[in-house]
Amino acid sequence: MAKQALVFLSNGCEETEAVTTIDLLTRAGINVTYASITEDRQIKCSRGVTILAQKVFSEVSNVDFDVIILPGGLKGAENFRDSQQLIEKLKQAHLAGNIIAAICASPAMVLQHHNLFPDAYMTGYPETRDAFKHWKSDRVYFDAQNRVITSQGPATSIDFALKIIEILLDKKAAAQVAAQLVLPQGIASYQ
Repeated sequence: MAKQALVFLSNGCEETEAVTTIDLLTRAGINVTYASITEDRQIKCSRGVTILAQKVFSEVSNVDFDVIILPGGLKGAENFRDSQQLIEKLKQAHLAGNIIAAICASPAMVLQHHNLFPDAYMTGYPETRDAFKHWKSDRVYFDAQNRVITSQGPATSIDFALKIIEILLDKKAAAQVAAQLVLPQGIASYQ
């Protein structure tokens, strides 16, 4: 059975991080659902790109996913942080043993703010470093014990998506997707 991924979207989220992750996971054969954290499907992203979400929050609130993904973007991360229903969904997913993945501002503004992973090592947008108890300077980092994947920003979106693929499937699947991308040397360890 194919793995299931949920990418949450919010007004102000970072479109590069959202779309890159959706695209690469889809290339790997992962079933990706992208859903608004509200009941409005139309999402205006941080740079003005509009994305039409497939689902709204109420349609995914009781559905189990192998990974829940939060793109960054300052305003988007603030909206994620302030959505109590989203925070509850993240807590439930974590308790069920599923993976939580966040990039850019979301690790600090959502995961750290709500103390969802008090002992986890994480990374995020470099300017948010002081928000972290256990900071990692890696482009993308998987804390296996806490089942949380974090990454730094738009330029690390490919690394982020490949790491999600590696964890959900395996390194071979991540390498196959990476091979399609004509990556610069050193951007990912799958070359």
